[in-house]
Amino acid sequence: MKDAQQEEDLQALAKAFLLLQTEAECMSFLKDICTYQELRALSQRLHVAKLLHQQHVFHEIVQETGASTATISRVNRTLRDSTGGYQVVLNRLDAT
Repeated sequence: MKDAQQEEDLQALAKAFLLLQTEAECMSFLKDICTYQELRALSQRLHVAKLLHQQHVFHEIVQETGASTATISRVNRTLRDSTGGYQVVLNRLDAT
């Protein structure tokens, strides 16, 4: 039952993001729902993903982002073996 509730909560969160219409609304929601540390971790992971997507090597990413090699490895593994969420976002960011 717990897993089903977590999945339902995650779907509700995804729907909430889709209701936001502007970057300002999204920023406000993120700042309301996440702690500073959570926002820092999420934005750092996206930055790492962008750099990996651009074929940067680990030591360059460490220097630029301050991320640990464990975080970089985790993001790299997710880029390779994930459901494709990073790829959708990265491709769309490339197109803008």
